[in-house]
Amino acid sequence: MLDLDMDVEADLGIDSIKRVEIMGVMQERFGGGVAAGPEQLAELRTLRDIVGFLSGGTADTPEPAAPAAQTTSARAGQPPAGIGRAQAALVELPAPDQLADAYPQGSGALVIDDGSELAPALAALLAGTGRHVHVLRLPGVTQRVSGVKDHALTGWGVTELAERMELALADRVSLVVALGAAHGGDWSEGTRRLAHTLLAAKYAVEPLTAAADAGRAAFVTVTRLDGTFGLSGVDEELAPAAGVSGLVKTLAVEAPRLFVRAVDLDPALSAEAGAALVLTEAHDAVGDTPQVGHDGTRRVGLTLGAEPAGPASDDVPALTADDLLVVTGGGRGITAACVTELARTGRPGLLLLGRTPLEDEPDWARDVAEPALKAAAAAHLKASGEKPTPKRVEQLSRAVTGAREIRQTLADVRAAGSTVEYLAVDITDPAATAAALAPYRERVTGLVHGAGVLADQLVAHKKASEIERVFAPKLTGLRVVSGALDAARLRHVVLFSSVAGFFGNRGQSDYAMANEVLNAWAASFKRRHPAARVTSLNWGAWDSGMVSPEIKAVFRERGITLIPQDTGARLFTEQFTAARAADVVTVLGPTTPLSAPERPAVTTPVTVERPLAGLTGHPVLTDHVIGDAPVLPAVAALGWIVGAVERGTGTEVRQLRDFEVHKGIVLDGTEPGRLALTMTPEGDTVRAAVRSTQADGTVRPHYAAVAVPGTEPAEATVSGLPALDGGRDAAGLYTDGTLFHGPALRGVRRILAEDESRLVLQARLPELRPEGGAFGGTRFAPGTADLLLQAGLVWVRLFRGSASLPLGAARVDLHHPLPDDEPFLIVVEPAQGGSSTTASLTITACAPDGTVLARFDGVRVVSAPQLAAKFISG
Repeated sequence: MLDLDMDVEADLGIDSIKRVEIMGVMQERFGGGVAAGPEQLAELRTLRDIVGFLSGGTADTPEPAAPAAQTTSARAGQPPAGIGRAQAALVELPAPDQLADAYPQGSGALVIDDGSELAPALAALLAGTGRHVHVLRLPGVTQRVSGVKDHALTGWGVTELAERMELALADRVSLVVALGAAHGGDWSEGTRRLAHTLLAAKYAVEPLTAAADAGRAAFVTVTRLDGTFGLSGVDEELAPAAGVSGLVKTLAVEAPRLFVRAVDLDPALSAEAGAALVLTEAHDAVGDTPQVGHDGTRRVGLTLGAEPAGPASDDVPALTADDLLVVTGGGRGITAACVTELARTGRPGLLLLGRTPLEDEPDWARDVAEPALKAAAAAHLKASGEKPTPKRVEQLSRAVTGAREIRQTLADVRAAGSTVEYLAVDITDPAATAAALAPYRERVTGLVHGAGVLADQLVAHKKASEIERVFAPKLTGLRVVSGALDAARLRHVVLFSSVAGFFGNRGQSDYAMANEVLNAWAASFKRRHPAARVTSLNWGAWDSGMVSPEIKAVFRERGITLIPQDTGARLFTEQFTAARAADVVTVLGPTTPLSAPERPAVTTPVTVERPLAGLTGHPVLTDHVIGDAPVLPAVAALGWIVGAVERGTGTEVRQLRDFEVHKGIVLDGTEPGRLALTMTPEGDTVRAAVRSTQADGTVRPHYAAVAVPGTEPAEATVSGLPALDGGRDAAGLYTDGTLFHGPALRGVRRILAEDESRLVLQARLPELRPEGGAFGGTRFAPGTADLLLQAGLVWVRLFRGSASLPLGAARVDLHHPLPDDEPFLIVVEPAQGGSSTTASLTITACAPDGTVLARFDGVRVVSAPQLAAKFISG
C-alpha cells in the first residue's frame, strides 16, 4: 500500500515542476477544478497534501497563500507580452510622502545588527520615536547599543535563530530591519549572511503578517553598496549583499499584506543620515516600490530602459574562432541550446563543465529507448536486491539520460563547427575545478555561467539545505570558476540570470537572490574590466523540452509568453555582436514579471504628511516671493495632490475638480513644519484636503480638490492661434507689478494677441521638479503649470488694471504633459461667473499647432491692488 505521508521530493524525487504535470494528468482523468502553479505546489510536501489539495481540502498543508497575480496585460485582456530585450535602468523617485500613524501604537521594532555603524544609529532613532527596540546581533558582533532588548547569536544555526526571532517578535514587533551594510567580509561570508537574511525573513513573515491586522507591519533590508543596487560596479566581495533585493521582491508577491523594502545607501552617507533615510523609507505611504536607492543626491528605483545605462563599449573585441569559452551547465538544457547556436555563428572553442560523468552506459540501459528507461532501472534494482523506490529509479534513469544529452550536445556542437570538450567536475569544489581548468587556463578568453538549480518553496517554509542547494552552483560556482581563470584574459563574460531576480517570483526567493547577485557581480566585473564584454542575462521562462503542456497552460493563463528555444538561442548569440557590447544587466524574453502582487484597492481615507523643509532653498519657493516672504505656489499644492493620488492608486490623474485655495502658506516663520494631505475615496473620485496643525492643536485647511483618476479628457484643439515669436516682449510683466515671480519661474515670454476676449501668450520654461517630482504627476509639473495661473494674473492686470491672486479652479483637464523648456501657447478667455473683484477665466495651454495640452476652467482670480507694490519689491 502506498504511504500517503511520503515526501514527494525527498522520498519520491518529484520536484515542483513535475508536480504540475502530475496535477494536470490527475485533473484530466478524475476531474476537479482546482488549479495551481509550480510555486503553489511547492507547498505540497506529501502525497496526502496533493490529494487534499485536489479534493479542495487542506489535508495537513499550511493554509494556501493567495494565488500569484496575473500580469497587467493579462488582467486588461490584452495579448500576452511579446519577446523582447530591455536594459536595467535607474529612475528618479520622488521624496516619499510619510504615512501618518503607519504603525500600531505601542508596537516595537527589531534591528538585526550586522556590526555596521548603521545599527546603533538606527536603534537610537527608533527608540527616539517612542518604540521599544530589540537588537539581534549576528555572530561575532559586539554589543554597542544600550537601552534596547539585546539578543546575541552565538552561531549561524537555524534553531538558535528561530528561538531568538520568536522571542523578539512576540513583543508586539511590527517592523523588522535586517542590516547587511557591514563591509570587510569576503565572498563566502557575504553569501552566508545572505542566506541568513532569508532565514530571518522565514521566521519573521508569519508573525509580521499577523501583526498587520493592527496596522502596518514591515520587513526592510538595508545595504551600503553604492545607492544604486550595485549597478555602478562595487567591490566584488560586496556583491553578495545585492541579493537581498531578490528576497524583498519575492516577499512582495508572497506576503502582500506586508510592507517590504530593500534600501541601498551610498557608503559616503553618514550613519545618522542613512538611519534617517531608512526610517523615512519605512514610513513611505507607497507600498509597491520594493527597492529604493539613495546615492547622496537622488532617490532612485530600478526599471527597464531601451538602452544600456553605461557608455558604449567600442573596444570590446568580437568573438572569433580563436576564443575558448568555459561554459558551466553547458552540457544540457537551454545553455546547451545556446552554445550550439553560438557554435554555428561564431565557432569559438568550447569547454563544457558539468557534474554528470561521461562513463559507458551500464549494461541494463544499453540500447534501451527513453520511454523504457525507468522500467529497466527498476528491473535492475530488483535484480540487484535493492528496493526500486521512485527516487532511486529516478536517480538511475536521470544519470543515463543526462549522459545521453551531453553526448548529443557534444555531437551537435561539433557538427555546428566548433571544437568542444567536456569536463566532469563539481564547480563548487575549488581544488577540483582549478585542477580541471589548469591545462586550459592560458587559452581561455571567455566564461558563460549557465549552471543553476531550483528548490521552489515559499519563504515561510524555506530550509537551509534548500538555500545552500540553490546558492552553490550560482554563487559558489561562479566564484570558483572565475577564480580558476585568468580574469585579465577574459574578453567575454555572460551570466545566466533570471527575471525571477529582477522582478521577484513567488516561491523562488533563494533563486531570485542568487540571480540578483549575478547582476551586481557583472557590474563589478565590468567596472574592473571595461574592455570586456560582460552581460548578466535575466531570462524569462523558456519553452524548452522540459516544459510540459500543463506548465505551458499555467503561463498562458497568466498572460506570459514563453521563449521559444530557437528564439532564445538567437537572442543569446546576438549578445556577442558589437551592437550588444555595452549591455551589462539585460532582461530577455517577456520583459514582465512571472508573478506580481495585486495593488489593493484604497477604500478608506489615507493621510500622508510631508515636511516643508524639503522645499527650503528650492526655486519654486525662493522665486515665488510676495513682499519679503516666500509663498507656496498654489500649483505646488495641486501638484502634490495629483502626485499623491497617482502614487496611492497607481492610476494617472488627468482631471481635477473644485480646486480651492483656503489659506495659502506664507513662509515667514509662522508656517507649519509639515503639511498633511488626506485622501478620501468617493466612488470613482478621491477627495483631497491639505491641512496643517498649529502649535495650539488647531487644524487649519489650506487647499482642497477632487481628483478623478483614470478619466481621459477628450482630445481638443484651439483654432485661430497666432504664430510664435510675434507680438511684443513680455519681460516687463515681471517688473511692473503684474507678476512677482523670480527668474526660475519667468516663463511668460511674449504677448501674441492682446484682446479682452482672448489673450494669447507665448511661454517657455525649464521644468522645476522639487523633491524629485513629489509635487507633480504624470501629466502635471508645478513650474510650467504655474505659467497658466500667471497668465490669469496678466489678463486681470491688462483688462482690470489690478494686481491679483488665484483662488481656485472649477475643473482642470490634463491632456498631455506641458513641454519642458520648449515653447507653447497659453490662451486666456473670460468665462461666466466673474464679479467686480473676481474674474472667472478659462486658461488653455496649447501646442503651437493648437493641440490642447491642459485646460483650467473656471479659474477664479481675485483683484488685489494693494499687492502691486509687494509684487515689485518681491
